[in-house]
Amino acid sequence: MAKGAGLDAGRYEVKVVELDGSYRKPRLTKVSIDAVSEEAAAASGEVVAEAEAEAALHALKDASVAKDSVNLGFPCREAVLRILDVPFVGADQIRRVLKFEVESSIHSHQVDEMVVDFHTIEKLDGETRVLVAAVPKKELGEQLRALEALGIEPERVDLDAMALFRAAEWAGCFGEEVAAAAAAQAEEGDDAEELADALPVTVGAGVPGQGVRARLVIDVGARSTRIVAVVNGRLVSLRAPRLGEDSIVDEVAERTGLGIATVRDAILHGVAGLEDDFVLDESFTAADSDDAEIESDESLPAPTEDAVAESAVVREPLTEELLDACRQRFVQRLRGEMMRFMTSLPAVAGVEQVWLTGGGSRLAGVREMLGDVYEAPVYDLNVLDRLQHNLDADEAREIAPRIATAVGLALGMLGAGAGFNFRQEELAYRRHFDRVKFPLAIALMLAVFLPFLYGMRQYKELGVLEKTYGALYRVTGSEEEGRRRGATRTTAEFWGYVGNLMQDNSKECVLRLLGNKEYSDLTKRLLDTETFDRLREIRLFLERHLKREQEKTGIFQSLALPSGVYVVSYFADVVKATEPQLGSFLVTDIRLNLTAQERTRKLEAKFAIRGQDYRRRYAELRQAFTNRFSDPNCPFEEFGEAPPEDVFGDASVPGAYYTMNLKIKPEFGAEVN
Repeated sequence: MAKGAGLDAGRYEVKVVELDGSYRKPRLTKVSIDAVSEEAAAASGEVVAEAEAEAALHALKDASVAKDSVNLGFPCREAVLRILDVPFVGADQIRRVLKFEVESSIHSHQVDEMVVDFHTIEKLDGETRVLVAAVPKKELGEQLRALEALGIEPERVDLDAMALFRAAEWAGCFGEEVAAAAAAQAEEGDDAEELADALPVTVGAGVPGQGVRARLVIDVGARSTRIVAVVNGRLVSLRAPRLGEDSIVDEVAERTGLGIATVRDAILHGVAGLEDDFVLDESFTAADSDDAEIESDESLPAPTEDAVAESAVVREPLTEELLDACRQRFVQRLRGEMMRFMTSLPAVAGVEQVWLTGGGSRLAGVREMLGDVYEAPVYDLNVLDRLQHNLDADEAREIAPRIATAVGLALGMLGAGAGFNFRQEELAYRRHFDRVKFPLAIALMLAVFLPFLYGMRQYKELGVLEKTYGALYRVTGSEEEGRRRGATRTTAEFWGYVGNLMQDNSKECVLRLLGNKEYSDLTKRLLDTETFDRLREIRLFLERHLKREQEKTGIFQSLALPSGVYVVSYFADVVKATEPQLGSFLVTDIRLNLTAQERTRKLEAKFAIRGQDYRRRYAELRQAFTNRFSDPNCPFEEFGEAPPEDVFGDASVPGAYYTMNLKIKPEFGAEVN
């Protein structure tokens, strides 16, 4: 069955109600009321939000209420309410232009800094009369972040006054036909516009003196009094004046010096109902109000003059007369707010019924005052009369006036059409899967495409390697074509290293070594060989060719190829051996040329020799190389032409630059594997 929880987070109390079943026949399964600490209640901003969130967590845990499917009540006193005639019909069209339409009516806030929603009052000719509610994003965001930090994520946020209207509508305060229409709408899932169409037409609405009479729902709370005005089942006005029973508490606490909790208990139960150890006399002072006894202690520091003056102020004693006087002042102020509210409804001629609820509804004089102001009967809005519950009579009597708003919030989660939802824009509610579905979709997309991209990258790298080693470029002639032309050579072109060895125009082409027939055989083998095995196939083919040539000629001489590393190493060995005779010197440049043309092969090195006898020392270096020319393993055969010495320009430092040109032998003893 469907479940819904209502969270009415007030400044001093947090009420939680859980209902299950249907909107028509809900059942109260859980209820919990938790107090907010006095210190937090006296603070402001995020401190209050965090304290309310902590109290809400305790209330949810105490009643074992799930933290999802929660409808949070936002205080109406913090909202901006306007009634507008919008030149559109249809919720979607109204929502698109709502902020623009209401912007000129809100002067206390920037409309972009508020979350705006609407409730349809009635449809007129081509336009719709709506009640617009706007709440500040900053305050609502603080409250939601504080709750979410404790794992509470309200699915919906509604005005507490709208929840009060919903509870009264469900309870039949506006007539059983209205309650039945709301239940049918909830069961069928219709929106608030369709419910408004199903209600009776308001006779003389907006025209003074036509006999329109309203029904009022009044919730006297701690810091504000919520007032709902309904005509023929249609909500026509919401108000939340900042006047509640705490004005009595504040006045009594200030005049007596007592703590807030003690004053609240005295207002609720009377002075005689306080604890037995509470002694009340004429000498009562602020210092006597501490719960713990403080004995004299000489070790305590002496009080300051300001502290002595403060303690010398004698507070008034807490008496029934004082409570009654403060209560009467509150009732008179509340009377003024009630009369002021009626003046804001020029289209309403009078009141036919008043439904009263809230913690302050039990204060003496409130009911009588409302009956006198509105000249109408005053009834208790007792939501427990229609709810199935397991509470005993005392519990029901105690909590019934305090949970009407929470019940209305919970009903909003069971399909009720009337109401606001301020979880919009950046404050929109996202279920756990909704929060991760986009990152999850990205992750899945990457999981699908990354292997593909990686494979494409590897395939591209493989293509580069194949071309580097020797992939087939094209076959320029077939064997049959070669035979028709009187030739037997098969021609093919390759990339990379294989191409350098097999192309006709390459200096290293093996065609010059093998001849046409064997070159054609090698080409056929390469066409049947995998790309990365072609170089090995060329080497094996050449080794077999060498072996055949050696057997044919009887000459078994190993092939010796000039090695540039060996040439440079041999040069360095000679220089190192002569280093003791050279003294201070520096090799500034080495150039090695091992081209295919033997006459151009050489190693050219430039020396800088400084100090006395630099010419003699360079002559010893040349002699060291001359002595090595006869060595079979020496790669050098003689000196080539070189520029003359270049004497240092600074005469104070004797020395010169010498360029040595060493010609390299066509063959020398070093073998290359």
